[in-house]
Amino acid sequence: MVSQEQRREAVYDLIQLRCPLDEALARLSTFEWPSREELATVFARDIGHALDEFWAGKISADDLCAWAEELQGREDIALHPEDRDFLADALFQLSTPEICGPADEVAVALRLRLT
Repeated sequence: MVSQEQRREAVYDLIQLRCPLDEALARLSTFEWPSREELATVFARDIGHALDEFWAGKISADDLCAWAEELQGREDIALHPEDRDFLADALFQLSTPEICGPADEVAVALRLRLT
């Protein structure tokens, strides 16, 4: 049986991009869905880190979109209360390039809001 701590670590692997996105998603797919509780919290710095990974070429625009979409849809991930409005907006913008524009343009606008 998998412990809540193992599941929490897997969720943070996703949030903080501590491993390749496909690995994080594959690991999370082995857990029962959905979790009955919030296991992890997204902070504004996590958006900043994802943007840095994108600009460094470590993740693609498609990966950035998939990452944001996954964070948005998970019931076991909370948005940090102080950053809730920014986080909700950033995840929406990153996950919907067909509405909000290409990742590089959205990333620039989000980075400006982070500083």
